[in-house]
Order: sequence, then structure tokens, then C-alpha cells
Amino acid sequence: MLIHYSQLILNFISKNKWLFWVWSALILILCTIPASKIPSSSFTFTDKIVHTGLFAVWTILCLLLYPRKSLHVILAGLVYGLSLEFYQQLMPFGRTFDWWDELADAVGIFLGFFFKTLIIDRYLQRLY
Repeated sequence: MLIHYSQLILNFISKNKWLFWVWSALILILCTIPASKIPSSSFTFTDKIVHTGLFAVWTILCLLLYPRKSLHVILAGLVYGLSLEFYQQLMPFGRTFDWWDELADAVGIFLGFFFKTLIIDRYLQRLY
């Protein structure tokens, strides 16, 4: 039963590009929130964990749409993350460019790539 549902979910994601674009827009929206509106956390690395998670999911969604374009997806993710950092620096939201955020984005991209490659792809191979 779990196999059936997970296969349905993966098929749904693979056939609906809008999910990827909505997720991309969500990342942009979250990066546009003024710094004064972001709740503080007692945990030091909350922001970096959020960046990592957002870009891991972004990468998985993109690779499900374009499974044979891994290098392009990785490069696009790195450029998107870097562009968002410049965007935050240039816009009047009280946000700044942060190399550590870009590193967290990159970690998320590679985690997403490895999750898709090592977990999802191997799982799908077992089904067929």
C-alpha cells in the first residue's frame, strides 16, 4: 500500500511542473520577507537549516521533472541561490548578502541530488 501511494506521489510530481514553479516562488517570497518580520530562534542555525531544506526540496522537484539534467539542475540551483542573495542585498527589506546562506543552499542542493539519486532512483528501480 505504501509503495502504491509513494509511486502515485512521484508520478504526480513528475507530471506537474507547476509544483516546481510554486516551490521556486515560495523560496523567493520567503527571501523577500523583511528581516524585522522573521521570528527569532534560540537555535543558532535555524536559518541555515531552512535554506538547506528549501533547496533540497527544490532540487528533488526539479530532478523529478528533468531526471537526465542533473548537472544543469545543480548549476541552476547554485545560480538561483546566489541570485537570491544579491536580490536580498539590493532590495530594501533589511536583508543582506550572506555567503553562509549560499553555502546552506549549496548543501541543500547536493543533499537533494543525493537523496533523489540514492534513495528515490534506487527505490524506483526496485519497483520495476
